[in-house]
This record gives sequence, C-alpha cells and structure tokens, in this order.
Amino acid sequence: MERLREASKEGAVLVEGKRDREALQRYGVKHLFTLEGKRFSDLPDLLEGFEKVILLFDLDEQGERIKKKVKEILGREGYILIEDFREELRVLGITFVEELYGKVLGAERFACSGQAHKA
Repeated sequence: MERLREASKEGAVLVEGKRDREALQRYGVKHLFTLEGKRFSDLPDLLEGFEKVILLFDLDEQGERIKKKVKEILGREGYILIEDFREELRVLGITFVEELYGKVLGAERFACSGQAHKA
C-alpha cells in the first residue's frame, strides 16, 4: 500500500467504480479517478495533466476487458501505463479492488497480534 500511495502522488490512479475509489482513499491514495459514468473516449480529458496512469481494475473478466480497452486508448495518447499494482493484487489473491481495504486491514491486524511470527 505504501508504494501505491507514493506512486499516486505523481500519477493518476484509474479504477472502475466508487467503491474501489473509497477503499483506496482510506489508505491515502491520491489522484483517484473512476470510469463509472464516463465514456472511454473522455479519458484523455479526464486525465489531463498526468503523464503516468496506474491501471487498477478488478481481476475478473470485465476488469480484463476494461484494461484492454483503456490501454488501447491511453496508449495511443502517449500515457505511461502502470499495471504493477494490479499484478500485486493477483498475487495476494484479491480479485476486486474494493476488497483491498478489508483484506489489508485484516492482514495488518493479524501481523500486529503477533500471529504472523508464530508458525
């Protein structure tokens, strides 16, 4: 989460909907933009002023379709597209961005309770 927070200081973070945005806002992620209610063709105007865009869509079939279309549009416009954080979600077993807050919070509680050190 710390790396995402830092990266969001200079780049836009593009998510699918408001629940995704709300989950990330709880961690202090900046420059969050949602696709909800917007046309793909409006994205360059929405993201004006940013060079880097972090794509953080769900890891389901719909999220994959959205990622493909957004990459096509923003790639043509010359944006630097960052997908690393999305892949980290995959490694953590998180399918939906909105789950992030609960899963990370649960992991932090687990680590703070000392359970992470017991095996």
